[in-house]
Amino acid sequence: MKLRNLAVEFIGTAVLLIAVVGSSFMASYLKADSALGLLINAAVTAAALAIIIKVGSPISGAHYNPVVTLTSWLRKKSSFTEFLFYVVAQVLGAIVGVLIANSMFDSKLIASSTIERSGSGVFIGEIVATMGLVYLALTSNEKSVWKLIPLWIFAAYFFTSSTSFANPAVTLSRVFTDAPSGIEFGSVGAFVFAQVIGSLIALSLWKAEKRND
Repeated sequence: MKLRNLAVEFIGTAVLLIAVVGSSFMASYLKADSALGLLINAAVTAAALAIIIKVGSPISGAHYNPVVTLTSWLRKKSSFTEFLFYVVAQVLGAIVGVLIANSMFDSKLIASSTIERSGSGVFIGEIVATMGLVYLALTSNEKSVWKLIPLWIFAAYFFTSSTSFANPAVTLSRVFTDAPSGIEFGSVGAFVFAQVIGSLIALSLWKAEKRND
């Protein structure tokens, strides 16, 4: 495992959260209505995802997501040590990205979100969003994955009730902002559980397809 890989995972996840939280702040500052604000947030997130996946894919695999790394380990594509180090890099990068976004928009450096995101519909939404993301990560080649995953996330912002967090590192880090894209700490556990379920469903579908080939 190369330090360069961990650096890419850290920086890429940080950039992703700067985009997610920063665009949420900007939409709020521009007094955008809720629909336009969501569109701004989705478009900026998708654009940032495309860039970091394109740049990072040849180096680290461009996971930027603990459940993507989890499925890599379960497929024996990486060791347990690599899994742990990747996840730590992703979580730390995500938190740093949120803190940078907070500081850019004159918010508290470390804030605490009060936005509750709960309910069975939101839980199902996170399963669906994560399942699609991980399935694309498993089935797409390097030439197409940087296009397909951002498109999926852009769409899932609008068709899931959870607005498609689909990433435990993203979810945990968004506790530390008072931007509209934040999430209260009490909602994190259910989100992460749903994301793990979604990733395991995607892995099961991928394995079933492999058996039928």
